[in-house]
Amino acid sequence: MNGLTPRKILFIDGENVTSPLCKHFGLLGVDCRAAKTLAEGRARLSEGAFRAVVSELFLPDGKATCLIGEAAPLFILSSVESEEEIIEALSLGAADYILKPCSPRVLEARLAARLPAASRTVSRYGVSLDKGLRTADYLGKPLKFTSSEFNILYFLMTHPGKFFTADEIYESVWHAASLQTSVVRFHISNLKKTIFSVTGKNLILSGFGMGYAFAPED
Repeated sequence: MNGLTPRKILFIDGENVTSPLCKHFGLLGVDCRAAKTLAEGRARLSEGAFRAVVSELFLPDGKATCLIGEAAPLFILSSVESEEEIIEALSLGAADYILKPCSPRVLEARLAARLPAASRTVSRYGVSLDKGLRTADYLGKPLKFTSSEFNILYFLMTHPGKFFTADEIYESVWHAASLQTSVVRFHISNLKKTIFSVTGKNLILSGFGMGYAFAPED
């Protein structure tokens, strides 16, 4: 799902029927948020950058089309089959209009096809990771990480300043229920040592009861 990186989607539906979609996209590593009204949706959007908003057309407090142009591309996922409503939504700038029922896999393909490809390279404090090539460097000097270390570091670097527990890191990186938090702590320890040895900085932060985070941007 290259088109959904960074992976954060907001689902808005007054009937709260998005849980199967959230489950599907969550297993793909997407950070899914849900809301039932426009007001709740706007509050969610204030939490940070989203790649897309997927919403029912008619919500308890208005039409989803009023979100067009506000924060992220709007995809209408609706049971409303009115030709006039579809044309109006697309004319106003909706990224797509998808009729229910729609399988999670089809929705995934529609989003990936409509969203512009996002960079798979992340760079902070001179440390750069290329997820496509699986390479890492510090100011051009190659860094060596195990596959698991690379995946954990990439995950943390794409969420700078946000703390995650070992359980959350395991579930996000391995896409499975957390069973081996000691594995995460082991990899975090190695990452800290490697990064400090080349940068002289503690870029992976630890917070008691909070977990781990990559240093926030200045």
